[in-house]
Amino acid sequence: MIKKALLIIGLIIALLITGCAKTPTGEKQQKESLKTPDQITVQAPLAPATAPLLKMAGEGLPSGVKINLIIYKTDEEATTRVIKNEADFSILSTNLAAKLYNKEVDISLANVNTWGILYLISTENGINKWNDLKGKELYIGARGSTPDVLTRYFLHKNGLSENDLKITYLQSPEIARMIISGLAKNAVLPEPMVTQALLNNNKARIVEDFYEDWKTIEGGNAGLPQAGMFVRNSFAKSFPSLVTSFQQAYSGALDETVNNPAGSASLVETSLQIPAPVFVQSIKRTHLKFVEGQKAKKDVEIYLSRLLELSPDMAGGKLPDEKFFLKN
Repeated sequence: MIKKALLIIGLIIALLITGCAKTPTGEKQQKESLKTPDQITVQAPLAPATAPLLKMAGEGLPSGVKINLIIYKTDEEATTRVIKNEADFSILSTNLAAKLYNKEVDISLANVNTWGILYLISTENGINKWNDLKGKELYIGARGSTPDVLTRYFLHKNGLSENDLKITYLQSPEIARMIISGLAKNAVLPEPMVTQALLNNNKARIVEDFYEDWKTIEGGNAGLPQAGMFVRNSFAKSFPSLVTSFQQAYSGALDETVNNPAGSASLVETSLQIPAPVFVQSIKRTHLKFVEGQKAKKDVEIYLSRLLELSPDMAGGKLPDEKFFLKN
């Protein structure tokens, strides 16, 4: 009986020793799994809101974390990378992100940065308002893109449907070249391509400002949250302090770009192939502002609601729920 008791005590002691020996290793492995990464991946389009990221990519975050910046050319490319979890942060159009979220892609809105960069321009006499496009040909960026969905919204609000005119879809850079060469007369373009067109074709002029039109329809205080920075939720949950650091750095860089566009113009010319003088001048008509996702919630919901009223497929069939907005 005594031998059996001693054997049991011995086994208990051995288990305790083994458990103590494994605890530090387990804790170390857990800490290592949550260790701040040396590098984060950010993807962004050929657009003004990407300009602040160029400098950030060169300097990295204050903590020393490097930024791998990927410039994408199509929504399809960006979408693929988001679905495959190959980007920690992505600048996406708001309605595209809503579509992805409604398909259970695990992303959330970290901030809205683009509040109006689209314009209707024309080289044709007699085109002075939306209604004048009836029976005309209008060139717009890819079907389902922000230029497309907003154009259809404004046409609808002005009593026109897409059947009242001929809409031709091409990529915006190609459309800008066609306006400059005279091959196209009416187009919806974003900045800085608007400035490029105005500088290179003296017949080109701005007919409608989407930013102002939205305010006229929705009320003077309404914001037009066209695009924002979206974060992979698993990344945000694992590294909340890194997300905060990135948000702060991007907010500061965005303000600097708006207040001193000449300071980043050379980087923009090299990386985004936008001539420096064009970029500097275009900022005057580019509405860039950093607003945290939660604080932009009302504007985003109004924006997506209007698109859903026009066509359910514009934002994935329904409004995203609360989890679409990153918690601070």
